[in-house]
Amino acid sequence: MDIESLSMVVSQPNLQRNDDRVVINTDKDAGKENDKQMVHNDAVDPNIGQNLDVVAGVQKDKNEEVNRQLQQELKWAKDRQKMLNVKEVKLLQMREIAEQGKQINSLNPKEQSRLNDRLDNLAKQVSAIDSESRRTKGGRKLE
Repeated sequence: MDIESLSMVVSQPNLQRNDDRVVINTDKDAGKENDKQMVHNDAVDPNIGQNLDVVAGVQKDKNEEVNRQLQQELKWAKDRQKMLNVKEVKLLQMREIAEQGKQINSLNPKEQSRLNDRLDNLAKQVSAIDSESRRTKGGRKLE
């Protein structure tokens, strides 16, 4: 048995491990060097990232404007709903007056005139509420 060749074979794995350690250390050094270079590049060019800042700022402004518009539309919708609720009450009052007129067989002219005046007054109010509830914030009428 050749001791010299046996010793070479047995030491091969140790040499391979040492080579791997050298490669790993070299990779670490190269990574540190790349990090230093990136930091140096950032320090050299202060404009890096400004485009993203501008785009983000523009998008934020757009989102705020859309939010403002939606808030205004929501307020308008709530106001419109209130007007429609008042309109409903007026229409129910008109129905009650009409029912009163049906139940009384013979109304004297004065009572008829009084009921008609109340109906006309309520009809004008309903018409005004209807007209106002169809207006948008720009003054245009919804159809």
